[in-house]
Amino acid sequence: MSFKIDSNDFGDFLSFDQSGSNGRTGWGNDNQKLFRYYTPKGEISFKEEAVQDNLSILYGNYQLDDDVTIYGKGDSSLLEMHFNLSDHDILYHGKTRTTDTARPMAGNLTFLAADDNKATIGFKKDTAYNTFDIHLPLRLLIPYAGESKSIDDFLNNVAKGVSTKLAADEVSVSAKIYSVIQDIKNCKYERLSRRIYLESKILELLAESIHSIENDQAPFSLLPSDVERIKYAGQLIRENIANPLTIIELARKAGINQTKLKTGFKVVFGNTVFGYLQEIRMHEAKRYLLDSDLTLQQITQLSGYTSLSNFSIAFKRIFGYPPTKLR
Repeated sequence: MSFKIDSNDFGDFLSFDQSGSNGRTGWGNDNQKLFRYYTPKGEISFKEEAVQDNLSILYGNYQLDDDVTIYGKGDSSLLEMHFNLSDHDILYHGKTRTTDTARPMAGNLTFLAADDNKATIGFKKDTAYNTFDIHLPLRLLIPYAGESKSIDDFLNNVAKGVSTKLAADEVSVSAKIYSVIQDIKNCKYERLSRRIYLESKILELLAESIHSIENDQAPFSLLPSDVERIKYAGQLIRENIANPLTIIELARKAGINQTKLKTGFKVVFGNTVFGYLQEIRMHEAKRYLLDSDLTLQQITQLSGYTSLSNFSIAFKRIFGYPPTKLR
């Protein structure tokens, strides 16, 4: 059995957790709020952080015990960068979408006019969903007018009040985009340093998205089922950083032949299978170096290397400096 909840009745559906998760306790930052709702059909949690006026970051997690469809409507226009970081499609029917799903590990920059700021979002039971959104002020984009056709087309539609999106299809979450999002999630700074850092990372995320759009690979024949299998291969890579799978193992587990996996991976993720693995490995290693007391040898092993020398060479190839420089 499935349920459909209108946004006007959503408050009745949710049971707000009063036991200390009202958002300010334990976060060390008054600009952060945590909302956790225990519902008759599972748990929904949000973390929202205000970076500056009209610039905020939202993290969403959904784990429901039944199929649930939510209809929502905003009171004003919305400029948003949004990513589905789940390993599953999210039902999403809105004005700017060409399909009825938000695909896994993909996102876009979207403008919704006030009359179009509404959507139907669906979640399947017993499935974990993770979303990452950034609400942006228009003034953040205006300085870049005239620098990029994709941005110019987008801004022209915004100026006309026409709902639009930056990428004609969607932006796949490449290793670089994934790493920038993880940097935002794991930011350790406080107060002014935090705000400056988050603003810079939001701009970096926008830059990587534009780069992805303007450097799309030549068309390659991939069926929707092939894309899903390739994205599943990406999931397997992220889940096995310390003990990476071979191309043969990835292809077998994802149910796709090796040639299509290697060629299609470059189209979907903008990188080779090995390049994707290396970038994620090295960004994880960088976070360990900055935010933990682990030794270089321990970080080397966590990154899937047995040799500190080989790890140092790989790290320098990505960042331009050796890991010892961070220590």
